[in-house]
Amino acid sequence: MKKILKNTALNIFLILGFTCFVLWLMLKDNFQEVSTILLHAKVGWIFFIVAIAVAYQAVIGIILTVLAKMNKPDYHFGSGLINAMVASFFHGVTPSASGGQFAQVYVFRKQGIPISESAGILWMDFILYQATMVGLVLLLLILRFGYFYSHFSSLFILVLVGFFINSLVIVGLWVVARFPFLYRWLTTSGIHLGVKLHLIKDKEKTIHNLNMQLERFGHETKRLSTHRPLILTCIALNLVRLLLYYCIPFFCALALEIPVSLSMLLDIVALASFVSMINAFIPIPGASGGTEATFVLMFSNLFGQIRATSCMILWRFASYYLIMLLGGIVFIIFKLVAGHKEKSAV
Repeated sequence: MKKILKNTALNIFLILGFTCFVLWLMLKDNFQEVSTILLHAKVGWIFFIVAIAVAYQAVIGIILTVLAKMNKPDYHFGSGLINAMVASFFHGVTPSASGGQFAQVYVFRKQGIPISESAGILWMDFILYQATMVGLVLLLLILRFGYFYSHFSSLFILVLVGFFINSLVIVGLWVVARFPFLYRWLTTSGIHLGVKLHLIKDKEKTIHNLNMQLERFGHETKRLSTHRPLILTCIALNLVRLLLYYCIPFFCALALEIPVSLSMLLDIVALASFVSMINAFIPIPGASGGTEATFVLMFSNLFGQIRATSCMILWRFASYYLIMLLGGIVFIIFKLVAGHKEKSAV
């Protein structure tokens, strides 16, 4: 946690630097046109977009609350929302969103949930979210594969690779945990091959980490299997969570008076999910720079470049920068309150 906090200022600088550079590239020839579109945005829709972005965080808070109640029955939604907001801040300011779960463990511990139990909660959240996300994106790929492959052939390859990687994380863990012979191959020939190719530096450490991940994964999947109503509830909540996020560009288009109709909603939701798939390749904090560029490339075919750029700025502000700012404020307040309580207890 200290290392994450120590690097936060540098990461924020990187986020702003990459974002400003990409925005400059996109706006240097169209600044006047984009500014005009943004200045004429409908205020009512902007407030609605912000409400959706906050609702997205609230749904995450509900999911964390539902899972935490398995260990701490008196855990309440307010605590879950704080955890979700803090996680969003640290996901946003660390490379590949690597700091979010460490921050969540810290918050859980301050909220009275031990580290071992909080790790279990986060594993269950990860398993259910990843499975739901992979299932939803697979459905969108099936429904709109022909159209998007013909219109976005070069980018679509990255979408498919991103989908494969995201699927491999959850499916790979399940397969390895389920079939012992695959585990034996992975811990011998597989990792040995990785060492030879210089993809793996420390063989013993890699095997140790794999064993820990598989043990935790196996434990939490067995635990979840005895709570089927909870699984269905969390899957439904994760569907709402994902659809809220993927729908934001549609409402951004309405706010900017870009011609859209309900018949285009499925395409916009699919494109937003594909942007998320490609972001898996961008290790910069917040996937800054790459996210903005990918969004414009994806949506230009639908909206035109100038409108897509305008939509991207509003979408990115509402779904990332605003939420990250709110998460940072929540973390500061939470840390001060937690510190005050600890001093009072002493």
